[in-house]
Amino acid sequence: MRNRSFIPIYSVLAVCLALALFSSNGMGSRFAENPHFDPPTELSRSNSSAPSSSGFTRSTAHVNFSNVEFSPWDVAHASQNIPERAIKPYTIMIYMNGSDLESEHGAATDDLIEMLDSGLHSEHANIIIFTGGTKAWQNDLIPEYDCVIWEVSDGEILKLASVGLRNMGNAGTLSSFIDFGMLNFPAHKYGLVLWDHGGGSISGYGHDELFGDDNMTLLDFNFALKESVAADTKLEFIGFDTCLLGSVEMAVISADYATYLIASEDLIPGDGWDYHFLSVLNHDPHMSGAVLGKAITDYFMDFYGPNYFDELNMSVIDLNYAKHVMYAMGALMEKGSHSLADYTPEAFRNLARRRSLTKTFGIGSPRDNESDMVDIGHMAYMLFDLYPLEVDALREALIKAVIYNRNNSDIELSGISTFYLYGGKRIAKDSLSTYSSLNMDYEYTRFLYEFSSTLLKRGRPRRSSSHEDIIEENLTIWQQVSQDSDTFIMIGINEEVNENYGSFLWPLIEGFHVCMYKISSSTRGNFYAIPSIVNGVDCDLIVLINEERPEGIVLGTRNENGIISQKGYIDIKIGDEISFYYQLWGKDEWYKSDVFVVEDEPELRWVKLTNEELYKSVRSTCLWNDHHFGELERV
Repeated sequence: MRNRSFIPIYSVLAVCLALALFSSNGMGSRFAENPHFDPPTELSRSNSSAPSSSGFTRSTAHVNFSNVEFSPWDVAHASQNIPERAIKPYTIMIYMNGSDLESEHGAATDDLIEMLDSGLHSEHANIIIFTGGTKAWQNDLIPEYDCVIWEVSDGEILKLASVGLRNMGNAGTLSSFIDFGMLNFPAHKYGLVLWDHGGGSISGYGHDELFGDDNMTLLDFNFALKESVAADTKLEFIGFDTCLLGSVEMAVISADYATYLIASEDLIPGDGWDYHFLSVLNHDPHMSGAVLGKAITDYFMDFYGPNYFDELNMSVIDLNYAKHVMYAMGALMEKGSHSLADYTPEAFRNLARRRSLTKTFGIGSPRDNESDMVDIGHMAYMLFDLYPLEVDALREALIKAVIYNRNNSDIELSGISTFYLYGGKRIAKDSLSTYSSLNMDYEYTRFLYEFSSTLLKRGRPRRSSSHEDIIEENLTIWQQVSQDSDTFIMIGINEEVNENYGSFLWPLIEGFHVCMYKISSSTRGNFYAIPSIVNGVDCDLIVLINEERPEGIVLGTRNENGIISQKGYIDIKIGDEISFYYQLWGKDEWYKSDVFVVEDEPELRWVKLTNEELYKSVRSTCLWNDHHFGELERV
């Protein structure tokens, strides 16, 4: 849901990385033979000359912010009618970028109501809100084409100032809001909450509907904090009521400006946080960010309840240990880089097989699978047999950093994620240059380039000749578009290979065969994505199958983008126009079905295949995350 293109920003970190990549170990030749991307042109081996107890340093003096757009607004003018305030225990600033969450679903309005209903007594905290970024507010108070600052006080919302129409994807807009809140509303502790969509370490935060869906990258966010009062007066916490921003990269950036990070490493529902958590400040207004973060997490998880169908995840991260995690992660992956430098096929197989099994967040259908955010703890677990000492060190760092986590995953999670390129090969060049610009750990960044260069390496066979390169096989069913056509479309995929295709039940929606691609699982069941088009918008139709609903239930749609991940699902409504995408045989293209109009709630229907003009093929997924199909055979 983010349309802003990636801007390559090469940091000082890049000089030394290039030297390493083009040294006598042959790395330069490997990049040269890869047609997909070139290595960074400017590199540096060290981020800072200052020693660090964590082993990893990151100085913003060595970060290139030259391409960050920074347009602040006049804080002094906006503050001229704000009377002097007494110091309170907390000031919590909420940057509410409404986007389509508000214009289409009224989610921001719902959360404002929760704040008003929380029962928070105004003597305990200032709640200051910046609104904008949406085409339409679902209430009669907040204007669409003006950014306004509000105060929530004892169940009322009061207008403080108007600053005109501002781009909420611009670092200057956020930076000025932080200054406004901290200068006008003094407190013993300050918190900053960012509200909207999120896209992980490569894509960042939010999109502004009024400015071409512009968003804020991690570099933009870093600069906003650097240029704000928070650079001198540390925030108690930074919170993200968004998807996918509970990452070590966000934690490292936030560590210079805050004590705690409260965020999810996973997607979160459209209703987001439960802002009734504010009431806990009535009982202990001086609580630490750790205690408040625990309350935010508990309110979030309890709001949806133990039987909620979707995956849930929220963490409280002690930012004093963020750089320890990053350093330990780099030390672990330095071992992986050394293994890859041996040029043995087995080295890449060992790493790629483990990467393919690592818990990944934000996965969509094959058309929409570019998030590449993984749980660090599960990544380490998958590598334990190869590098046990380094994995143990990383686990210790994670235990210190993640002081509280709740989730309903079917596997053990650490509560903090990182970027690990695998599914997003199509945008590898942009993703890697963006990651380099963040000046994270040198060794981990080097590993990403090493691993990706092999993942994309030119000259490897289109078909794997060795069965050990295959990580998954599926039975697929194909159909001719018409009798006089040589075009075939894939109308079904099964999670296993079985020649008794006729014994399987295959899913249909409104008479159309649909391909359901498994994307995740939780304690509540398995989730599948069906590539679709709804009202002209490319998306994934999300299906849940579990014991209570063995036939499956359509949860809604998630817009296809792979960059900014949608928060929650979009409901399918009567009158919506839907068509489906199908993979074309022998082409890297997709076929669009005819359109049908929704007349009732869409349901899955399961049928046995009849003796139509159908064909079958085995789809093999190899370690390079490519799909290969066997010959078509009549069924």
